[in-house]
Formats: sequence, C-alpha cells, structure tokens
Amino acid sequence: MSVAGSASDASAPEEREVFVGRRSESERLAACVDKVRGGEAWLAVVQGEAGIGKSALIRQVVSSLEDFTVLWAVGDPSETDLPGGVLSQLVRRVDRELASRFPLLARPDAAGVSPHSLGGQLLLLLGALQESGGGVAVVVDDAHWADPLSSQVLGFVVRRLWADRVLVLMATRTDSEQSGEALERLVRSVDRATRVEVAGLGEDEVDELARRVLAVRVTPELVTRLHGYTKGHPLYVRTVLAEVPLQVLGDESARRWPVHQSLRAGIGAVLGRLPADAVALVEALAVLDGRFPLVGVARVAGVDDAVRALEPALAAGLVRWWPTDSVGPVALVHGLQRDAVYAGIGPERRRALHNSAAEVVGSGAAWAHRVAAATSDDPVLAAELERSANAEALAGRNALAATRLLWASSLSGDRPERERRLLTACAQWLLTLQPWAAVRLRAQVEECAEGTLRSCVLGVMDLLAGRLAVAEARLTEAWQEALADPDASWVALLAGTFLTVITIRQCRGARTVDIAGKTLAIGDLDAGTSDFIRAVLATGRMWDQGPGAALLDVAHLPVEAAEASNDQLATLATRGVMHLFLGRLAAARADLVTVAHRDRLGAGSKLSHLSSSLLAVVEYLAGDWSASESAADRALAIAAAHDHVLGDAATWFAAVCVQAGRGHWEAAEESVEALERINRMLGDPPAERVYAGLAGAVLAQARGDHAAMVRSLAPLVEPVTRPEDRAGNSGAEGDEAGAGDDRVRLRFKPLWLWQQSLLVEALTGTGRLTAAARALDDFWRGYDGSGYLRVVGARLGGQLAEAQGRPREALAIYAQALGGDPEDPDGPDATGNPVATGGVGDVGEDAPLFRAMLEHAYGRLLVATRTGSRREAARWFKSAHDRFDTLRAEPFLQRCGTDLAAMGLTAPAHARQHVLALTEREVSVAHLIAGGKTNQEAATELYVTQKTVEYHLSNIYAKLGISSRRHLAEALRTSRS
Repeated sequence: MSVAGSASDASAPEEREVFVGRRSESERLAACVDKVRGGEAWLAVVQGEAGIGKSALIRQVVSSLEDFTVLWAVGDPSETDLPGGVLSQLVRRVDRELASRFPLLARPDAAGVSPHSLGGQLLLLLGALQESGGGVAVVVDDAHWADPLSSQVLGFVVRRLWADRVLVLMATRTDSEQSGEALERLVRSVDRATRVEVAGLGEDEVDELARRVLAVRVTPELVTRLHGYTKGHPLYVRTVLAEVPLQVLGDESARRWPVHQSLRAGIGAVLGRLPADAVALVEALAVLDGRFPLVGVARVAGVDDAVRALEPALAAGLVRWWPTDSVGPVALVHGLQRDAVYAGIGPERRRALHNSAAEVVGSGAAWAHRVAAATSDDPVLAAELERSANAEALAGRNALAATRLLWASSLSGDRPERERRLLTACAQWLLTLQPWAAVRLRAQVEECAEGTLRSCVLGVMDLLAGRLAVAEARLTEAWQEALADPDASWVALLAGTFLTVITIRQCRGARTVDIAGKTLAIGDLDAGTSDFIRAVLATGRMWDQGPGAALLDVAHLPVEAAEASNDQLATLATRGVMHLFLGRLAAARADLVTVAHRDRLGAGSKLSHLSSSLLAVVEYLAGDWSASESAADRALAIAAAHDHVLGDAATWFAAVCVQAGRGHWEAAEESVEALERINRMLGDPPAERVYAGLAGAVLAQARGDHAAMVRSLAPLVEPVTRPEDRAGNSGAEGDEAGAGDDRVRLRFKPLWLWQQSLLVEALTGTGRLTAAARALDDFWRGYDGSGYLRVVGARLGGQLAEAQGRPREALAIYAQALGGDPEDPDGPDATGNPVATGGVGDVGEDAPLFRAMLEHAYGRLLVATRTGSRREAARWFKSAHDRFDTLRAEPFLQRCGTDLAAMGLTAPAHARQHVLALTEREVSVAHLIAGGKTNQEAATELYVTQKTVEYHLSNIYAKLGISSRRHLAEALRTSRS
C-alpha cells in the first residue's frame, strides 16, 4: 500500500490498534474493494455517530489495500469555510513531480477555480496513479466537515469515474447538522454506491474488546453490565476500561462508571496522571487540531524535550505518532478526545497556545489561530482581517475574503460594524454564485438592521433559491438606493449584476440593457466583473433587438477566438451564442470551444456551464452528434456539481436534441420532464420556458408529430387577442375566408429563428397554411442570409408550397437550395442552370440533418410529381439516407427508408452494425482518438481518467475488429460508407 495523502487518523504500519467486531460492515466494504480491483469504481459512505468506530473501520479496510495508492484527508471544523482544504490534503503528499503535471491541484489556493476544472485535474491525477496497475483509494474522514468546494469537486469526480479502479471512501456523522442532504444526493446519483451504517458493538464484541484491552478474561456479568452502560459505544467502553480499576469493575455493588456523559472528566483524569510536559504537548495538539511535525507541536507547547514528553502521551492512548515519516508528525487519536482536551484548557492557556500556533502554522491558518486566541471583542484584529479580506477579494478569492470578514464580524464590538462585516461576508460568498456558505447565515442576516446591503444580500439569496419575484423586488430596491449613494457603489454593482440575471431570465432585454449600462457606469471594476456585465448587457440587447444588433456590444473582442484573454471569456461566450442564434455554426463553435478549453485550464469563466450546453447544441446542428452527446454529458456533470438550477435548462435542452434525433424516446422524455421540473421550481420564467418549448417541439419533430409540435410551442406564442383572429382560428384552416387574419407570433427572442422554423413546420403540418405563410415571411425577415438556416428556410418554403397545391414552385425552391447534384452542392439546379444563391457550401456552413430533410423532401416530391427521372429521385433519396445514416438519426432514417420502399427500391446497405454496437461513451472516445488526440488529451476533454479512455479503447478495438489507433479513423469511415 502506498500512502499518498495525509490524515490524522490514518493507520501507521508500526501501530496496531485494538479492532474488534464489525464483521458485516467489513464484508460489505471488502466486497466494494473486490469490485474496484475488478475495474469498477465505487463510492462507499460509512455513517455513524461520533466516536462509534467509523475511522477504525476505515483504517482496518485500508490496511488490506496493499496494491492501492491511498489518498487521505480529514474534514476540519475550523476549515469548513476555507475553499479546497480537503482537496489540498488529498494531493499534498503526492510525488511533487507527478503533482506538477496538474497545475490547478498544485496551487496553494483553490479559491476562484471552478469545481469541475479542479475535478477534471483530479481525475487525471487518479488516472496517472493507476498507471502502475494498482487501484486508488480516496479516503475522506469526517466528510461532514469538508469545505464546500472540496465536496463539490469530489462529487464531480465520483460521477465521472466510469471504468476505474478507484474506491472513494467517506466517513460522516449521522448526528451532524452538516451531513446528510448533499451526500445523500451524491449517493442517489451514482450507480455504484453503498452506504454502511456503523452502530454500537454487540455484547460478544464488547467482551472481546475488554479482554484485549485488559489482557484478562472478564465475567459474562461484567460484559453485560458494560454493554448496558455504554450501549456498545467503542470509545465509551475504552474510557471505562481505562479509568476504572479492575477490582472496581468487578465490584457489582459499584453503581456508577465513567460513561459517555463524563468522557471529558475521564480524559481529564488521564491527563491528570501525565507529566506536565506531556499534558502541554497534548493540549498543543488539541489547539492545532491536525497532524503536525513533533518539533512544531513542541514549540507551540513550550516543551524542550519533545520525545520525552511524547512517551507518556503515547502510552495513555491519546496520541498517534508516525516516526517513519521524515518530519515525525503526531496527532490526537480521536476527534472526541480532541474536543474533550480542548474544552478542559483554561482561557488564558488556550489563548497562549493559539498565539503560539499562529507563529508555527502557515500564514492562512495563522488568521484562524489569532481569531481563536481572542477572548473578547478585538477591533484592531477585526480591522486587520477586513483589510486582508479586501485584498483577497481584489485578487478574486471571494470565498477566502468572506471567511475573514465573518471572523472580523465576530470580533467587532460595535453592532453596525459587526453587521456590516457579516453582510459583506455574505456578499463575497454570493459573488462566487455558490449559495451554500451564505444561505446558512440567512437567519443572522434577517436579524440585521434594515438597509441597502441587507436588502441586496437577501435578494441574491432569494434569487439563488429560485424565488425570483421576491428577489427582484429586494434587488431593485437595493440597486436604486445604492446608485444614489456614492459610498455604496460596490453594493450597486452587486445588486445590479444579480438583478440583470433576473431580467435576462424574464427575457426583458431593454430593462437588462438599462441596468447593465448603469452598473458599468459605476466604474472601478476589475476586468473579469466588467466583462461579465458587458456580456449581460449584450445578452439584453440580443433579447431586445436580436443577435445581429447585439454583435456591436462585443465588437471589442478579437476576431480570432484564441486571441481573447481570460478576462474576456464571458463576452466571448456571449458572442458564440449570438453566432449560434444567427445560424453561423463555425463561428459559434470557435468561440464556445475556446471558452470550454480555457475553463478546463482553470480560467473560471462565469458562463462555463451555459457555454458547454450551447456548444452541445452547435455540435448537434453541425452534425457531430457524438461530440454533441459528449458536450451535453459534460454540461450535465457540471450542473450536478452545483447546488442551484439557474442555467440548467439549456443543459437539458442540449441533451434532448440528439436523444430525440436518434429515437431514444425514453431518455428524451426524461430530459423534457427535467426541464418541466426546473420550470415549476423557478416559477416558469421565459428563458426556461423557451428551452422547454423547444425541447418538446424537437422531440415531436423527430417523431413526425406536427400536432404535438404545436402543443409544445403553444406557451411560446402570443395569445390571440383580436376578435377577427379568434374567428379565423375557429374556422377550417384551409378556408381562406375563415383564416385570412390567422396570425401566430412568438413571444420570446432566445433562439428565435429556431423557434420560428419549428412553428412554420408545425403550422404547415397541421394545415394552418395562412398562419404558416405569415410565419414564414417573419422568418425570412429575421434571417440575415448567412449560416445553415438557408436550408431550413428553403425546406419550409417548399413544404408550404406543396401544402398549398403548388408542387412546381416547391420543386424550384428545393432545387434552387440544393443544386442539381447531391455530390456537388454548388452544381446546376434541376433545370441545368447555375445556382444563383448558392448551396449551403457557399457560406461555409452545413447542418446535415436539415440538409438531409431537404433532400428527402425533394426526392419525395420528384416521385410524387413524376418530374425528372426515377434515377434522379433515387439519388436524392440515397443522399438523404446516407446523411441520416451517418448521424444515426433513426426516426428520420426509417421514414426515408419507407419512402424508398414505396418506390420499389431497397435502402442502401451499410456496415453500420459495428458503430451501432459502440456505446455512446465509446463513440465519444473513438471520435476524439480518431481525430488525433492522445489518451490524456481525450481524458481532459471528456472529464474522465486516462484509465477510462484506455478501457473504452480496448472495447472499441474489439468491436471494430482492429488492433490499434492507426486503424481507428479508417474503421469509423468504413462503417459510415
């Protein structure tokens, strides 16, 4: 076993603790270990009350992992607000050369880095540690005290362990306020997870423990009595056995023993028998609360001979020692012992020890000891903490700034100062867009005096909790008041920034532009915040005037996405979204891929979640459905790492696209339902409503169900208000007199052209031809002439002409858009004339699904009208069939095949069975490796380990009948030809 981490409760080879019982629990964990050795990653959560033996059980299991590398960490109640503390423990003692390959993990401060970026590098590290052939155990004891960032990172990693020999072992208290909900969600979200409950020992186990501790056999009566008093709690049993002389234990007339209620007194009695230097050493360890070099502990304790002081403490069972470690670290055996020792230290002695500890530990931890040393209000220290917090905030380390401001608040004697610092701490936490740290202080915030900052903080809390109406009222009030107060400019900035989040979700573009513009005018903003607000302003303009007009708001960006700085990622992502909405897929992809790449490197884009989702949409439209599925999968993993649902709608919509396109109906329906749940949770805001409506319409389109498309799009359509419109809609849809004023208009701007195209198709398919014609006119008025939407518009125009009984006009529209040869998009049209407006290839864009749908429509109409030769129609059918086949767009492929069969033709045979045999994850890996990426590059992009990539590659080679990556690209091409 290679121990590559740090934990105060980690077992040392030279120490043999007394461990009894736990047979059932040990067998369940051993079964997990066996599965991990067989190549399956597992999560095991060990739960129980404090001191019940969770750590001992874990140490016993880990002692059997000779072929594993073990990463250790222990949650620390004093560091729950310090971002990345547990994560840094896990990697602290990994070989430096290896750790240097993952720079985000090697950073001393993880604040400001997104959980999924850190998680991606931790996955790569876990992959590297498996290269020797052994497994990896990630052990987190006292996980209920893990800092939120580390918990998010571990949650992300556990969900991305696909084919790895990795065991994630967490111990948590069932009686802790911090434990429960987040860990429960993680366990439910992972297929390979087990929960092990640890309860008190049985009588036989208490008997064995007593015999091994006392080295004598005890009577059955004594065992029964001991078990009854302690309820089998191992630490309480040991306390009784250590405190009560053997003759007293055997005296049945003795009525009271030192059980758990007197644990502090029992440990106090143990300390009372130790030499003064040993007591000082134990007290110093209680103050330091962790595993520290013996020399440093002795310095804090004021002990001259550290080794001599250590001996009695070891003999008393209070201290653990790792003498083979280069610095000889020591730690208290159990957290309950630490608590009892610490509680028994007098105020003056405690203050002296904390002051000494501040001189020994690192500068970051020193602040915590200085705060602990303060026994009353300390305005000077509070002011120092606030200055330090301001410096951290300027550097973008908002979570660290929040922690120090909270400490400063606790040391402030003046109530206004105390409340101001508390509220500012909450504001700093909220700026990270992670609500968990601030939300737990809501009760304290509500007790603060009324004021602008209080309204702002409560408003942001309401926003992150999904209470949008209340949030908007509070933030509007705070924003307006702060704008009028020159000394509250930073509050105006905070309130304005989050207020725009609400107005964007409501698709109120003009209001968003107004708020963002006034917020930007405040000035004195750091580059990242300024860029984010500029992105919000541009988005507001896009919602108000359309993406073409909004491009002017991001004109400051370099043309080449790769040349943008990390401080421009928010506006770069926004530009990519604008290109997507305009149908310019190549430009959209360039921008969004750059944002995703920088995000993996730790740039910390505030729009990384949305960028990944919409990149999946771009890949879907561009025809790389494997890349789309992979991007959507990553976006869902990123979403799961956060505790709020703002922005998740785009992620689920991205997932629906390929699921529907391939006919995976159950998965698509589950994604649509997830969108509906988000809408209900947030009160059905317009942005989420758009994604839900689009998702339902795309699913219905794949099924060829036009009536269902109409139903899905109905919430996105303005209600009919004019009497003549209502009358027109009530008559026969084909009756021009009854439907002459049939107008159907969309209400929201996001993805407007896509909405409009689906609307035209739905109206045409349900026979509402007048409304469809008007909607198509609106489509062409909103289209700027570039991108793949030219093909979409041509298909819609042709289908409408067919439905109106004008087949020759439809043929001309199809031919004009496609050209005369499926193999030559820029060739002559069906009449032999050159194409005037050019095919899709002229604008450098291609959307294979929509082009195939157009080719299918053209071939079908050629047959129906008996125009041209049968051979010509078959060529268009074959071209459409090939495109559908390459995409594996089964519903569209089946309809195309049915039409071919109606012509008396057989659908082209393809060697697709090999590709169809690949799982979606294997397809993602295959395409990245075939594109020339190394295993680590593929793992980095997919947020998995190298081991997972290797595992999938071996399966891919077997299924495709090849032996190396040299043949992979050709095998994939052959399978599609």
